[in-house]
Amino acid sequence: MNNMDIQELRELVNPVINTAKSCLAFDAKNGDTDSRQLLDMLGFEARNEENAKKIVPPEMMALARRVTPVFSTYVESRFHGVNRLLLSMPERTIVDLPCGYTARGIKMSHAGRTYFGFDLPAVIDALAPAAEKIIGGDRDIRYAAVDATNYKSMEAPLTGTTAPLVITTEGLLMYLTQPELEEVFVNIHRLLQKHGGSWILVDRTYRQNEQRIAEAMLGGDQAALDMFRAIGARGAGTMADIKTYNNLFFQGSDDEVKAFIGRMGFKLREITMADYLPERLISLNPLPEADPAVREVFKTMYFWELTVNEDVDKKEKAALPFAIETSFQDGKFRAAIQGRMDTITAPELLQRFQELPGRADAIEINVADMAYVSSAGLRVLLMMYKSLEDKSRFKLLNVNDEVKKILEVTGFDQFLLQ
Repeated sequence: MNNMDIQELRELVNPVINTAKSCLAFDAKNGDTDSRQLLDMLGFEARNEENAKKIVPPEMMALARRVTPVFSTYVESRFHGVNRLLLSMPERTIVDLPCGYTARGIKMSHAGRTYFGFDLPAVIDALAPAAEKIIGGDRDIRYAAVDATNYKSMEAPLTGTTAPLVITTEGLLMYLTQPELEEVFVNIHRLLQKHGGSWILVDRTYRQNEQRIAEAMLGGDQAALDMFRAIGARGAGTMADIKTYNNLFFQGSDDEVKAFIGRMGFKLREITMADYLPERLISLNPLPEADPAVREVFKTMYFWELTVNEDVDKKEKAALPFAIETSFQDGKFRAAIQGRMDTITAPELLQRFQELPGRADAIEINVADMAYVSSAGLRVLLMMYKSLEDKSRFKLLNVNDEVKKILEVTGFDQFLLQ
């Protein structure tokens, strides 16, 4: 296996990064000057064109361009709608989880707000220096590499914060397995218990209403609507190479999801999204007369604002610090993993595997002391499993109940437990 630098490893472990790049490109094309400046500095234009070719065959590109304004409207309304909602609130410490490559931090700094952009290491390493260069360094804007399933990684950057938090989650929950979803809810509950404030969610309402928005924008253009459905089914999952919307938050009914929110220790308030739309909603739409119909859809779409129900206390399970011990002898790679293997820590295992002096024909991973494994960790284990010609020579040893449950819920037990 060829060696990669740490940035390449991070992107391989977390391929959802590609969708974050596409969102920045949409914001820039929609006329947002901060986004255009950031996009130019990061140089993502060519990569986004490559992603588009993966999703849409060349012969369908003309039709796809008629559908592009629908996705543009999603991104534009979310980005500006959340920004307007944040700026309408009393003074809060803004925690953008994940911040992606958007220019939200730049905009919040212009407004004099305290802003934390949380995301994967691969995103932060590129975004932080670019955004800080644009801002100039005299604003209260900070970026930190975190894993949303890892409470300590999110709490550490907030040390010393005094104002209540407002946590925004835009484009995260759709990528989580059910165990990861529950971890994130527990962690955010703990953050809000400690700091106060609320959590703003937008992804479910967009998922529920995407067809209505498309119909309002495309009218009777059936070919374009069919293309929209095809792209929507393949888009994010194709670029990220993972399943999307595969948890209760998207698959359950409203009653089931609200009951889950209650069990996780939150109270829910709905805020009408139409009240926070930008004046120019459909900047790329060739049919601007559709604007009123689209705004009508947003009158029945809601931000969900979650606050802590103080009667429910969510505690993180105690876990040993992350550590890996590895060896390689006679073609067999052995590893013992302690603690949590997630977005932050999983690249270390992949790096050690890629740096082997020869090809491994057998793999044994001792997970007796593994406290938790996220989808990033599972992806690394699956890559290692697939590297073997004889798959029966991959073994997970001493699988504890917590890890076994995650493997079974995600379906990875079919590959990794034999």
